[in-house]
Amino acid sequence: MTSTPAQLRVLHLASWYPSQVHGTLGNFVERHIQSICTMNGGEVWFATAVPSDQVVPANTVRDCGNYTERIFYFREKKPVVWQVTRTLLRAARESQPFDLIHLHVSYPAGRAARILSKKWKVPFILTEHWTAYHKDQSNALPFWRKRSMQVTGNAAHFVCPVTSNLGESMTEFGINRPSIPISNVVNTELFYPRDKASKRSGFHALHISSLRDDQKNIRGMLRALQSACAQCDNLKVSIIGDGDPTPHQAYAKELGLEHRVEIGGEIDLSEVANRMRNSDALLLFSRYENFPCVIPEAWASGIPVLSTDVGGIKEHLTPERGALVQSEDEGAFASTLVSWANGAVTFDDQALRQYAVSHFGVEAIAKGYDRIYLKSLPDFPENHKPLDE
Repeated sequence: MTSTPAQLRVLHLASWYPSQVHGTLGNFVERHIQSICTMNGGEVWFATAVPSDQVVPANTVRDCGNYTERIFYFREKKPVVWQVTRTLLRAARESQPFDLIHLHVSYPAGRAARILSKKWKVPFILTEHWTAYHKDQSNALPFWRKRSMQVTGNAAHFVCPVTSNLGESMTEFGINRPSIPISNVVNTELFYPRDKASKRSGFHALHISSLRDDQKNIRGMLRALQSACAQCDNLKVSIIGDGDPTPHQAYAKELGLEHRVEIGGEIDLSEVANRMRNSDALLLFSRYENFPCVIPEAWASGIPVLSTDVGGIKEHLTPERGALVQSEDEGAFASTLVSWANGAVTFDDQALRQYAVSHFGVEAIAKGYDRIYLKSLPDFPENHKPLDE
């Protein structure tokens, strides 16, 4: 009789996570957890401060099938890290120990992860998404926050940055633990190519982001689009995000783009997927990134990506999957987009999708973390084996 593989019981402590305070914050963390829990169950805990102008919601507990989600709310009061730590430790007093702790983003939940790791005598691993480790941003961190991030990172059994580039920045930042990059995840059942029979006329490009101009450089992209649209009559662009679209709408009108560029606010993930498969390319003109989730979502949808060469994007974005230009190079961005819109360069939608499935699919990410969990717990029952063994 074959025994059922044993599952680990994992506590996911999230520093960023969607909640009633911010519906999209850390949605990529949630998707990581959903993927991991297809192999190993457990719970996710998230404690979040509520600004003074908002009503404090009641704490919530939700059965997510393979795991339980617990969200704790408290009135914002500095220092927030102390409140987060107290809230999570209070929850731990009413819980049984877990096999392992998985921390998602080092601050502010890292102190609680370190304390519970020692208390329960279990390892914790750290998944990191934060661009704050990169030198051009880490210099702006307060000393005490930087120190907290260093202590947390160096207490982790393994560090799992979402790109090798971020892992290198974490080492320069002062974190010297074994590093195993694990990419962001894409739901390849939600994101898939459109039926070729449904292709429409013209070339439709899409940008999805937070709309933060300091990072995403929306104004620079709009100037590049002004040049591209002047050279290409069949080009239309949609810019969508969970930030404030108003200033970008005003700037687009100033540039005479209001009839060629649509700019709108937040949409849900299913609509993002619909927009992706009804577009011909994804555009990013960021000044800094790690590896945005929208890139593998675009590939899963069968469309190429035009992006600036920042962060860890070049680790996956090769000429077969799109194009890279230098940050702030509006001319190169415009000319590349025009060549795509005119059909001078084409891409294999099925090859794009296959790359997304094999590198960023739910099963690939779940297997990757399962292997890391077992490296952290060599004494876990022998009948627990990775799916590919």
